[in-house]
Amino acid sequence: MAAEPQMPSALQVAEALSQVLQKKLGDPAAEQVVLSREEAALCLGLVNGVVENLETEQRKP
Repeated sequence: MAAEPQMPSALQVAEALSQVLQKKLGDPAAEQVVLSREEAALCLGLVNGVVENLETEQRKP
């Protein structure tokens, strides 16, 4: 049986989100920040992964 893929740590998620958002916020003159559907899906997937990981950790005795 194959091992479950390991979830990224909270630090890895924060780093990934930071990279995406730093790139988007790089222009201080921009009044709006627009994420593509792919970028938004990446951010949401990362956050959902952290939520799942934290919920799993909470359930451990």
